[in-house]
Amino acid sequence: MKPIDLLKQLLNTFSKKAEYKDRKMKRVFQWRRYLEWEILTKDEKLAVKRLFFVPIAAYFVFAFINRYIFAIALLIVLFVLYKKFEKGKLMK
Repeated sequence: MKPIDLLKQLLNTFSKKAEYKDRKMKRVFQWRRYLEWEILTKDEKLAVKRLFFVPIAAYFVFAFINRYIFAIALLIVLFVLYKKFEKGKLMK
């Protein structure tokens, strides 16, 4: 027996399960498989699109925030002041 199998048996003696059941491993980082686009499943294609789109979208969001930070901050301050002074007025 391999040492890893012995370790699994030892750990399983402490758990409630009588027998160890192997689980199918989920592939997370698989560049070579991503290059074979036609054989990917729908879920894998979606994972690839997310993997590549998120950093690009984050770059544009950070660039926008960096460029317009003062305008965004001014709008937030004006909104907070408006809400603060609006509380004292009567509503229909």
